[in-house]
Amino acid sequence: MTLREWALTLNAIQIVLRDSNRTEQIHVVEETTSKRRMEAALAEIRSTAEGHELLEERPELNRDEVDFDALRRLPAHTLGGAYIRHLDDNGLSADTQAADTHHVEDPDVAYLIRRFRQTHDVWHPLTTLGTSPWEEVTIHAFSYGQLRLPVSALIVWLGGIKHGVLERRWRMLRHTLADAYRKGKVALPLLGVVWERQWERPIADVRRKYGVEPVAH
Repeated sequence: MTLREWALTLNAIQIVLRDSNRTEQIHVVEETTSKRRMEAALAEIRSTAEGHELLEERPELNRDEVDFDALRRLPAHTLGGAYIRHLDDNGLSADTQAADTHHVEDPDVAYLIRRFRQTHDVWHPLTTLGTSPWEEVTIHAFSYGQLRLPVSALIVWLGGIKHGVLERRWRMLRHTLADAYRKGKVALPLLGVVWERQWERPIADVRRKYGVEPVAH
């Protein structure tokens, strides 16, 4: 990381510590700290047929490319139905996570970082984790098992103190975070998956296909 990137990262962390809803500052930390790991992930994704197609097609989970009304017509037990209900029930917009990258020069790495943001809300229903602050920390334990991103390690560490120690969520600290990490580690790599082709599949079948088990709450 350059000195400028260190400065951006430290400033963003300070802002997020004061207000964990500042998603755009979390994005800054993702971009400045994740480039090396995403370069490694890029090589892995290129080595699979589905990953190669993902990088060729570069789908985006946003309102321009996804028919969210069509997803709302899908049953809740499908991947697409579970995904859109996760967004709607929690007042979320896919476009928030589809924000452009600003601190990454390599277009392939920039796309993967953006894709990681976008598919974060697909991983939520796959793992059965909600959006309360401690669950957002927990899904980063799952993400760390998948990708070893520094931003996920940072969120787990700081979030573990705030939502585990200070809020006395002892089960989270003793069991849930470790369970999420293990399940992220043993699942097949998810970043290179073209989820858009699987909206109509039962989410249970998708979990089995990629070895994803729900995280114990």
